[in-house]
Amino acid sequence: MKTAVIFSGQGAQFVGMGLDFIENIPHLKKRIEDMSAQLNVNILEALNDSKKVNDTRYTQPLMVVIEMLIHDYLVQKGLKVDGYTGFSLGEFSALYAAGYFSEADILKIIDMRAKLMQEAANEHPGSMAAILSLTDDVVEAICKKASNKDEVVVPANYNSDGQLVISGAQSAVDKAIELAKAQGARRAMKLNVSGAFHSPYMKQAGHSLKLYVEDFNIADPTKVVYANTTAKPLEKDDVLIEIYEQISSPVYFKQTILQMVQDGFERFIEVGPGQVLTGLVRKISPNSHVYNVSKFEDIKNIEEILK
Repeated sequence: MKTAVIFSGQGAQFVGMGLDFIENIPHLKKRIEDMSAQLNVNILEALNDSKKVNDTRYTQPLMVVIEMLIHDYLVQKGLKVDGYTGFSLGEFSALYAAGYFSEADILKIIDMRAKLMQEAANEHPGSMAAILSLTDDVVEAICKKASNKDEVVVPANYNSDGQLVISGAQSAVDKAIELAKAQGARRAMKLNVSGAFHSPYMKQAGHSLKLYVEDFNIADPTKVVYANTTAKPLEKDDVLIEIYEQISSPVYFKQTILQMVQDGFERFIEVGPGQVLTGLVRKISPNSHVYNVSKFEDIKNIEEILK
């Protein structure tokens, strides 16, 4: 059975995430110490700090650290992976897992990404909102109607049928929420995020991150990664473009899972905090075998796969 690992994105974090893995797997403590030195942050303390866990500047590196640790442990235990994808932030865990970047380099890259996105959010305050029960084309039309030349709102995350997240300037998002409710949306609600991620307001952050990553070695991957911006397998020559565009472009998650299913993937294992992607994949592809490893105890649910 063709197996994919999918990595959670920002928003799924929780205080104490990953600590049960570190407590149960002795050698991880040394690795956490090394990562703490590289990031110049005490990871164990930060994971217990609700302010840091939910602050973009720290959330992003903390989540990628935990996803890397869980992934590597599962592979060490015998998990055979045929391909990867990740939701927004999770795509960087996928780039590491597939072999594009070393551990040291991906930590530097994600640390810079968090810094640049926080700066962009401070410079261009914005928000995001989830629109439920409307079709994609209706939400896309609403975004166009709610935008003007000074303030825009755009589709940001294509999660599943009837679930699309929008992003943009505060007033444009507010207007889009009103229009969505008028069109019969079951829910149209703002998300607890610190910026207009995956919108044009993040373009400068993407440009700066691309320039930064140009100095890093991009290795030949060992496994395929499906890209957020195209829902297609990523080519090595396009990694820098993906890193640049991903921050300000929509995440085509629904389309990615459908493409992976079409390409023969039957089993999906969400690795990382929470179970958001697990629920989405079950909606997108009800016939797929879907698992989740967010906590150490979840490993028992995939023991058969590890043999």
